[in-house]
Amino acid sequence: MEDLFDNDTVKNNETDLCRSYHLVVITTLDISTVLIGLPVIAKLLWTTFRSKKTDVLNINLACFHTLQNMLSLLQIILILINIDDHTKITRFLFVYVLIGGPMNLSFICLERYIAVIYPTFYPLLKKYRCREGCSLLVWLLAVPPSLMKALSEDLHTSMEQGSMDIVAYTILCLTTVVMLWSNIAILNALKNSQSSTDKQHPVKKRAFQTVRAIFIASFLCYIPAGIMVKYKTVVRNSSCIIAPFCIFLVSVASVVHPMFYLSATGQLFPCSTPTK
Repeated sequence: MEDLFDNDTVKNNETDLCRSYHLVVITTLDISTVLIGLPVIAKLLWTTFRSKKTDVLNINLACFHTLQNMLSLLQIILILINIDDHTKITRFLFVYVLIGGPMNLSFICLERYIAVIYPTFYPLLKKYRCREGCSLLVWLLAVPPSLMKALSEDLHTSMEQGSMDIVAYTILCLTTVVMLWSNIAILNALKNSQSSTDKQHPVKKRAFQTVRAIFIASFLCYIPAGIMVKYKTVVRNSSCIIAPFCIFLVSVASVVHPMFYLSATGQLFPCSTPTK
């Protein structure tokens, strides 16, 4: 995440045409994220609160992306009134989503994994408030590095930049492993089950569909964005293309999972029948 979204880099290293391109792309993505993301997140929250079982992790994910949408809306306003501080929001959002997004999704996968593989331990998640602890951990690990990136104008020393990179990419790698592991374990559990009824169990099938969709979203969005930023120095003078594309990827990711979840529960379209 080294200077990809820094204001000085944009001013000094990019042409006027490239800066204009940045503004157009970022504004378009922000507007799209707000127009699509807010209704989807609102629907997810409404569906979750109406359900008999409170899904803490999905509520936390919805709140997490609500803040993202609110900041995107603020960024649109700052761009329209020509304030350069909008680049700080861009830097904050990218680190915030790249860390917190995969963490949220990996915890949901891990919860589904325990429900299918170790159902006797599943009630302990509620007893010991594991979901609440995981939700808090997401905020604690995502917000401070994002604020450092957004507010520190002199964040250019190798130690400071290196520490931020280690946190972000370590979390990205660990969460990817958790999601992949959950997919393989649940799939094997369903395939190796001796009972045909167990194979067709709606909860287990829905759990596998959930973790599979989450892994696909992460594999297509978060991982490419992280790799592109990590190795952007290989292609010099490419931030004009890389930065908007990375923002596009994390913006898409913020909408994909809520839509997958609502689709799986039959709540995305009015004509759908909810899965019990």
